[in-house]
Amino acid sequence: MKESKSAVPALVLIVDDDEAARLTTSITLERAGYRVMEAADCASARARFAETRPDIVLLDVLLPDGDGFSLCRELLSQPRGRDLPIAMVTGLDDISSIHNAFESGAMDFITKPVSWGTLPFRIQFILRANKAIKEASIGEGKTRALLAGIPDIILRIDRDGHVIDMQVGTYVNEMEEWVVYDPVTGEGHLPGPVYGILAPQIRRVFAGKGEQLVEFDWSQAARKPRTWEARVILREQDEVVMVIRDISQRKQQEAELRLWAKVFEGSNEAILITDTNLNIILVNKTYERITGYSEQEVLGVDTAKVGAQLHSHSFFRNLVHILKEKGHWQGELINQRKNGEKFPTWYSISQVLNSDGQPENYIAIFSDISERKKSRERIDFLAHHDSLTELPNRALLNDRLEMAINTAKRRGEKVGILFIDLDRFKNINDSLGHTAGDNILCQTAARLSEAVRTDDTVARLGGDEFVVLLPRVRDERSLVEVAIKVREELLKPYTLEDMPLHLSPSIGIAVYPEDGEDPNTLIKNADAAMYLAKEKGRNNYQFYTPVLNARTLDRLKLEHDLRQALALGQFELHYQPQIQLSGDQSANLHLYGAEALIRWRHPERGLVPPNHFIPLAEEIGLIIPLGAWVIAEAARQVTHWKNSGVADLVVSVNISALQFHQAGFLSEVQSLLAAAGAAPSSLELELTESMLMSDMEVSIQVLQAFRDLGYRIAIDDFGTGFSCLNYLRRLPANILKIDQSFVRDMGSDSASLAIVSSIIRLADSLGMKTIAEGVETAEELALLEQQGCRLMQGYHFSKPLPAAQFEDWVAKWNGV
Repeated sequence: MKESKSAVPALVLIVDDDEAARLTTSITLERAGYRVMEAADCASARARFAETRPDIVLLDVLLPDGDGFSLCRELLSQPRGRDLPIAMVTGLDDISSIHNAFESGAMDFITKPVSWGTLPFRIQFILRANKAIKEASIGEGKTRALLAGIPDIILRIDRDGHVIDMQVGTYVNEMEEWVVYDPVTGEGHLPGPVYGILAPQIRRVFAGKGEQLVEFDWSQAARKPRTWEARVILREQDEVVMVIRDISQRKQQEAELRLWAKVFEGSNEAILITDTNLNIILVNKTYERITGYSEQEVLGVDTAKVGAQLHSHSFFRNLVHILKEKGHWQGELINQRKNGEKFPTWYSISQVLNSDGQPENYIAIFSDISERKKSRERIDFLAHHDSLTELPNRALLNDRLEMAINTAKRRGEKVGILFIDLDRFKNINDSLGHTAGDNILCQTAARLSEAVRTDDTVARLGGDEFVVLLPRVRDERSLVEVAIKVREELLKPYTLEDMPLHLSPSIGIAVYPEDGEDPNTLIKNADAAMYLAKEKGRNNYQFYTPVLNARTLDRLKLEHDLRQALALGQFELHYQPQIQLSGDQSANLHLYGAEALIRWRHPERGLVPPNHFIPLAEEIGLIIPLGAWVIAEAARQVTHWKNSGVADLVVSVNISALQFHQAGFLSEVQSLLAAAGAAPSSLELELTESMLMSDMEVSIQVLQAFRDLGYRIAIDDFGTGFSCLNYLRRLPANILKIDQSFVRDMGSDSASLAIVSSIIRLADSLGMKTIAEGVETAEELALLEQQGCRLMQGYHFSKPLPAAQFEDWVAKWNGV
């Protein structure tokens, strides 16, 4: 803002008790080339004024030890203050203060909030105007020449609103129609809309109300409205001077600055502004919140130096080169919080040019992407890993197996696959719940990972199926060593809520290239070998052989046939008699009931026993409709026998865990019996204790509902699972079934006999009956009778029989 290179910069005295406003004003004017003095009150202003005469004073209205108006008059009254331009700083809508400012002799005023961008120009104008006024005495011509250099219109107006004279500065644009001339009288006057706006202010000046200031919007014709500032001052008794200035640009700048301030401070992203040397000059609140640094702590920080410390020098040097060459850059950068924590951010940096096209500032906007990166990494991880055990899943296993095969092919090596399944894991889920099962799976994953080499891969395919990939295998013997080690690890007791559990693995082994040359074939054949291990008694390992392919195909065909068997009516029920001792002698026997046992009469395989298809039915989800068919058929048969006089007995049916725990099971059984016309007392439901233990409280409620309706409840295979006497005493059961394994061994094994005797006494004490399964000899019958068991079934009486043969057996039995 200097007049020339040799001119001394103007000295500005800023008098304001607001330190922030005073500091901001000083910085703004010093950057514009002015010299600045500061004073916080009237006393310090007088002292500074006495030391050095300023070229202009910016004087706040309110000061702690006086008011700006009085100080203005005081300074102007001194010889040093003669012709001193003073601009009062007042509120935008404080018309009273503006009037008092001019009454006190101030030359101009500046409204708050201050437009920092236009302030230097405003100072320049005031100084120029002041200089012009001082030189006005030289002559009218010179005065007009000086006024021509200001961006204002100066009009002299009489009481009737006629324009006496008008002076237009050379910086004024689009002013050709400001005076309208009457075609008759030739008198000039302001355009009607303008006079309508300014007439009240003109009248107020003539009425002695002092100088008036007003802003208004107006433009000629259909041009875009512009904003004007008009100052009306009494010149003579019948004449006023009106100074009009176009403030459209200033208003636009003020609006833009307000908008920028809102965006700057309200942004959810951190914003920092640097100078041309990349030193920070401004940051927003979000920057402070994200980094932990306050604005004062980072002002002047060299961002290029900090960036080079957090990244390689070459990377950041290349970033700065691109930014200066292209004017913008965006990408990921590492940032650092005040507490030392480093975090990832996404930056967008833009270059700001000045009016000469040279870099003036850089604006950087960034956001913390820590959570976004963590989420993306977690999603990527879960896409290739099991969510429970965090082991590689099938997709990642296939990728690694493909790489291992390719490497082995080049090197002439072998690749081994161990397919591992936990024996009887389903019992854990059924008896202790899925939470316990998940715990076991996680422990298994940890043990497998510890048992193998670091470059081996342990994967979980689902359920209790795990695969170990062993690249670079020397021979089959090394695979056996790993299989033995894995088996020993998994045989160690599992800990579950301080209760030790014992599980064993079945392991199938396949070898590249003998057992397959691609991942799918190798895994499939290892799976088949695992099933062979189960068939050989579980808790062992087996290598794959081609014969297993045929067995696998046979199992698939069996599954296909099983899905159609129910619709084709291939299932039938066989009935095994249940005998009751009615007295103290074994001769006093009579028929108590029968157990309904399902059989599958396959058109090609013949009669398929339950242990060959029931596990498969559970696996493919067919057990629920199959179980419903068993209940319906048993109800129909027992009703037929009762109505035809064959026998009035109780038929027991086995209930699967899936069937029992399905919603609406009680209602379904009621409907099936109602359709068959059977009474609830004619049906006995057999359930294993392990299936009840998964949710004992719910099981007790469901069983009690069945008992209340008249159904009989039997607990099958009692003593072979995780027995809990605390729950047993609450179970609404009628009968405990003694497992045939105890019956078979009680003659030769004292422990088995003791268990049988204990179950009988336990049932008696709880008001229940016992029925012994698998009674095959007269000696077993006598021993059970001696122990107090009164219900029995087994081949000693009859094998399970089709319905017609059962009727014949009943006729002969009753005839005995």
